[in-house]
Amino acid sequence: MGRVDIDVEVSMMSSHLALPREGHMKELYHIFAYLKARPNAEMVFDPTPVRPDMSLFPKEEWLYSAYGHESLMEELPPDMPVLHGQLMTMHVFVDADHGGDQVTRRSRTGFIVFLNNAPIYWMSKRQGGVETATFGSEFVAMKQACEYLYSRIEIQVEDDGNPS
Repeated sequence: MGRVDIDVEVSMMSSHLALPREGHMKELYHIFAYLKARPNAEMVFDPTPVRPDMSLFPKEEWLYSAYGHESLMEELPPDMPVLHGQLMTMHVFVDADHGGDQVTRRSRTGFIVFLNNAPIYWMSKRQGGVETATFGSEFVAMKQACEYLYSRIEIQVEDDGNPS
């Protein structure tokens, strides 16, 4: 699956393949020293379900808002699949550094997807455009993460005809 701990560093170094400088070689030595110190780094997959501390999420009274009314209920489709097995929880953590590339001032997007407590996908790459604010670079990062998740779900539905 690769080494997620050096994903960003290797990606940044690969952007200097055409015209490397002396400082880039020094940074490569740092990467190799890190790998030498941690030769057998492992990623542990934890299949246990996530149990968040619900006291961290205060309850809000929604009855007096435009969206809250006791008669409002979610309509479930009649042909909804029957639940088999345990529930799975997906978490996606997204981040971006605003103007992290000192030369082009482009931001770097990174996100990691967890299914229960197991990381199943991660990505880090430089954004295509220059954003003028931190909000813009974070928004682009969230957009890329959502596009990835939507493309994975869409593929699963098209493959077998049933949502999975």
